[in-house]
Amino acid sequence: MTIFCTEESKGRPPGAPEFLAYSLKTDSPVRLYCRPSFWRWAMVEFDPYALDVFVNQIVLNLRAKKVSVALQYEASNVAHFVLSRREVSGSDENEILEYADKHAIQCDFLKVSCNSEDQVYADNLLCMLSYINKFKDSLTDRNLDSAFLIAERGQKTIRDAVLSLQEKFPENASALLFELVRRGRIKVSDVQSKTITGATLIKVCRVSHG
Repeated sequence: MTIFCTEESKGRPPGAPEFLAYSLKTDSPVRLYCRPSFWRWAMVEFDPYALDVFVNQIVLNLRAKKVSVALQYEASNVAHFVLSRREVSGSDENEILEYADKHAIQCDFLKVSCNSEDQVYADNLLCMLSYINKFKDSLTDRNLDSAFLIAERGQKTIRDAVLSLQEKFPENASALLFELVRRGRIKVSDVQSKTITGATLIKVCRVSHG
């Protein structure tokens, strides 16, 4: 039987951990079943080009088994599948790659353990997401546009921007700033290699990704 794709959830594999989060991309709770896929999900949340994101909602029906797609999304008109080695064996990989090649899908097979070089980046993204999700109901387009105008007035660091934003948004200044980062309107310096602090430099992006 030829491999095919269906929209369904297999749930947590036996013995796998479970990571619960809230996705701004899908405006819904998500569940991931290995730390590498949890970290990759956070990176996709901060990718302004990533669209149509599915988290453990797609199953590849192979000849002998079903395999969950931890993440499916589209970026720059390219479809992406992210799968975990927890579920994919060597023979499975060949079958999946054949399917992906036929349908112009880019596949990424994550190791069961995390890459240590991703630790700082993932921690930074998850920290920003925690602020964003705490105040997500107040992060309207109007508030974000207003916050962007404030943040672009020569603010050089996270501390500078938050202090300026607190004059108008005393409770959710950090959440607004980090949501602007998530949407690609502000960049954080060295976010992949250094733990973010108040002294971390930021840069306004003149082109908005929405």
